[in-house]
Amino acid sequence: FIKVQDGCDNHCTFCITTVARGQGRSRAKEEILADIQAAIAGGAQEVVLTGVHLGSWGQDFAERSHLRDLVTYLLENSDVPRMRLSSLEPWDLDADFFALWQDRRLARHLHLPLQSGSAATLRRMARKTTPDDFAQLVQAARAAIPGVAITTDVIVGFPGESEDEFQQSLEFVRQMNFAGGHVFTYSARPGTGAARMS
Repeated sequence: FIKVQDGCDNHCTFCITTVARGQGRSRAKEEILADIQAAIAGGAQEVVLTGVHLGSWGQDFAERSHLRDLVTYLLENSDVPRMRLSSLEPWDLDADFFALWQDRRLARHLHLPLQSGSAATLRRMARKTTPDDFAQLVQAARAAIPGVAITTDVIVGFPGESEDEFQQSLEFVRQMNFAGGHVFTYSARPGTGAARMS
């Protein structure tokens, strides 16, 4: 596991990360490459790029960069046998991002946290996506990466979630045909917006 970034600038109402970890901070690509080369020298067959908000890598640099730039740099400058990306927020990606998977060393797996398949619940969560946008992203990923396994995160019982919203979310998850996922019952985190919701 190679940590490339820490902190988060999102303000999802259920999450305490911005308080606990602070603003997003990216590591220099040269430092990351050195860590990968050390891992390979130690016998690692796969490296996983991780971060609290991995998709924001490079956005805090004076000359803004994008995660695709980091991945391209690492693939071009190392002989890593296999590279995997950890959790990626869907709003950090576009269809062009998936062209990176033309390099067969990238693991055919994406973890895209959905949290809810209900547009109303996503708005209360302050997520920067909609079910329609998420579905289009998944479709683009599957078109560009044959056989990709897409996993997700879902929170149930979020404040204000009606039975209808729950059913919308359940149906959307079924439509997405995820390879797997983490499903959590909502739990309040003091200091978050959702903790003040009924």
